[in-house]
Amino acid sequence: MTRDERAAKRAQRLKDDIAAKGQELAQVEAQQRADARAKRDRRRQRVGTLAEAAGLLIWDETTLAGLFQILATFRETPDPVAVLERLLADTALTALTPAAAGPCCLTSSAASDASDVSKGEGSLLS
Repeated sequence: MTRDERAAKRAQRLKDDIAAKGQELAQVEAQQRADARAKRDRRRQRVGTLAEAAGLLIWDETTLAGLFQILATFRETPDPVAVLERLLADTALTALTPAAAGPCCLTSSAASDASDVSKGEGSLLS
């Protein structure tokens, strides 16, 4: 066997190794995508179950979509539960007023209260 033939054989062996590694990598990546998809589906199921248990499924999809859009604005808030509790406590006092019947209970004063709570200022029972 000549030097050129050995070099060609070695090159082919390396190409075959690269192809095999590529297939192995594709299989691993496919498994990771499947695992991520299963994890996401389990999470969706849990969130849906929480929504159902809380009685939220009595609302239509439009109402739920609007509520989730409002909730999404709290993604970057350090303590969203405290902010929402504060907002609900503030609006509970005015629940009998026509303004409280509006589609959104976030007013400029409530938003400033919410920012105080998210900064750790104020209390839930002030």
